Order: sequence, then structure tokens, then C-alpha cells
Amino acid sequence: MSALFEKLDYRPTPIGVLSLRRRRDLVSGGDIYEIKLDDEFLMSSRFTVSEIALARLGLAALPETYLDVVIGGLGLGYTARAVLEHAQVRSLLVVDAPREVIEWPQRGLLPLGAELASDPRCRLVLGDFFAGAASEAGFDADQPGRRYHAILVDIDHSPKNVLHPSHVAHR
Repeated sequence: MSALFEKLDYRPTPIGVLSLRRRRDLVSGGDIYEIKLDDEFLMSSRFTVSEIALARLGLAALPETYLDVVIGGLGLGYTARAVLEHAQVRSLLVVDAPREVIEWPQRGLLPLGAELASDPRCRLVLGDFFAGAASEAGFDADQPGRRYHAILVDIDHSPKNVLHPSHVAHR
């Protein structure tokens, strides 16, 4: 590994080989974090506009004073951070299925990991978001049936371009 490129994690998962890597941007000199599933790019810290917009637009129309939010998909954490920027957010539950993704902040591998882990409003949960959405128990095994003011989904590229065929059944 060089200072220009580093593979931070590389593990097989039920939906493919998941990798997290960091590379140096030769123009800015900063680090760019990327997540890949097999040979497909899932996310880059260089392009976070859609993740931030998802959070801001999803919460903009909510009149509640205190908001409880759930996000399907952690990725690099930009959606979660944008949600936590809202002072009205009382709690944030982030649900992701690959154990590896949930472990990245705990292992200090994500640029926003420490920030998310230190915010007492934020909790990362290992689980199948789609199964939680379809069940009466919901997303939080500690609080079955819990309700949320907003549910934001950042799992697939789009409803038609999914990461795994099993996600199609939930659309």
C-alpha cells in the first residue's frame, strides 16, 4: 500500500465483495473514500450532494419540534451527518445489513465515523432495512413497533437499479 492508495477493508458478503478504500486526490491533496461492491462503485466522498440532499429534503417539510428519524443504509455517513445537523432531530437510527459497514465507524475507518459515534442521538444497527419496514416490529429490536417522523432510504442506486435482486421484492 502506498500513500496514494489504501484498501481499508475487503470482505465477501452475501451480496458480493465489499471494499472500502482511500485514495489521495492528486489535485487537492485530500483523501477520497470509496465503497465498492464487486466492481461497482457505490459511493465516493468526492460526490456527496445526493446524500446530503436526501436528508435535507426529507426533513424540510416536517413541522415537528423533535424528530425521530431512521435511515436505511449508512454508506460513508453523509446522509446521517446531514440529518444530525438539524437541531430538531432527537434520535437517528441507521440500519444497514452488511456487518462490515456497521463496523467501519467503530474501527475508525470512515472519515465521519468518530463524529457519528460520538453523537448520542445516533445509533447504528445491524439489520435488514427492508425486512424491518415490512414487519410490525419495525426497525428497532430494542423498541418494537417504534414510529418515526421520517424514513430515508439510501440503499440502492435507484428503485430500478438495485444492488441485489432481493431488493426488488421490496419496491
